[in-house]
Amino acid sequence: MSILAAKKFRPSADIVCRRVGDESVLVPVRNNVGNLDSVYTLSAVAARIWELLDGARDTRAVVEALCEEYDIDAATATHDVEELLTALEGAGLVQPV
Repeated sequence: MSILAAKKFRPSADIVCRRVGDESVLVPVRNNVGNLDSVYTLSAVAARIWELLDGARDTRAVVEALCEEYDIDAATATHDVEELLTALEGAGLVQPV
């Protein structure tokens, strides 16, 4: 398991996720509201990961949920979670708990 295995994350307080048709979009609600560079569109899997980032589950639990729901192996799920969390944390969209 990776270095993220024991970490818990939650969405940043100033970001909301909105469904627009079949897409999920992360939108800032305080800063950069008018800045389109601050709006992020999530794939279906990324949107599910976002939903699982509740601050209570650690990344291991998120990986396990993805394996069950999408019938994928743990290595693939771990890679996907790590990649997304690295991007989201770098953009200030999630924070460790």
